[in-house]
Amino acid sequence: MHVLSTLAVLPAALGAVLPAALQSSTKVAKRDSWGGSVSLGPTTSDIINAVTTIIPGEAPSTQNGELFLWPGMSNGTGDLIQTTLESWPSNAWCGATTGQWCVRASIFGSFGQLDGTGSPVSADDHVRIEYNLASDGETWTQNVTNALTGAALSSYSYAAGPYMTGYGTGTECDSDCTGTVASQMYINTTITLRDADTSFGDTIATGAGATYTGLTSSEGGKVWKIATISIPAMGSETAVASSTSEATHATPTPTTAVAVEETSAATSVAQESAPTASASAAGVGSAAAPTGSKTGFKSGSQSGFGAGSGSSGDEEPCAEW
Repeated sequence: MHVLSTLAVLPAALGAVLPAALQSSTKVAKRDSWGGSVSLGPTTSDIINAVTTIIPGEAPSTQNGELFLWPGMSNGTGDLIQTTLESWPSNAWCGATTGQWCVRASIFGSFGQLDGTGSPVSADDHVRIEYNLASDGETWTQNVTNALTGAALSSYSYAAGPYMTGYGTGTECDSDCTGTVASQMYINTTITLRDADTSFGDTIATGAGATYTGLTSSEGGKVWKIATISIPAMGSETAVASSTSEATHATPTPTTAVAVEETSAATSVAQESAPTASASAAGVGSAAAPTGSKTGFKSGSQSGFGAGSGSSGDEEPCAEW
């Protein structure tokens, strides 16, 4: 995704934070568009675990720009946790074939973008994405698995710190991309807070035709669940928000693959340098992962989500989470 200004697809009532990631030397105004989204936050507590399963539908058979599907979280440090399903003009870097996605766990911060290895994902796969805060209160681990087979798809751990206050899905279309051609379904989304927040559910917001069912809470407002989140295809009758932003997208270029150490990543990858994950590290293909992919964010933004008004509708995505 491009080095954008947000955790990007969320409705305008939400505001978040996030630092600049890998940037190209050229800044060009581009037209980006956004599909459906559902989000929660900010909480008066903070998130310690979040898990969801996405059934992505078929990826576009050809791609002009870069298309991304993700659930994401940010905190006051500006770090963004975001596992992403990706569609590039070539997805050979993860071994994907026509109609498949590449999925990888990633984190963004002042250090740039750091990634786990990538794996191919098919239309009907159930991709389980879990974010868990370790007992040290600092380290977040992203585990991505096939919920039907148990196969590991990607993982990444990084000491991003606590205080994740919002959680949201995104459908991000950069560089005049080919948008989604099928709907997405998120199932069994569960967000666990450190302490109870009985008003967390009131902050839920939707955009661009997305819908949800089965919002419930337990343990006095500590555990929140959404049974289903439905995201329509971007070419359907639902509105697609768009915005012109100053993109600093680094286009994918095959270079020598560099495997990322999946523990203390700050020293393993230099900002604006080698590819952040390699197909060889994933055990498939030989093409390097796209450089500077997925969303990075402006530093100096305020943290967390916006006012939490619980607004819904087809608003234009906010420029700062």
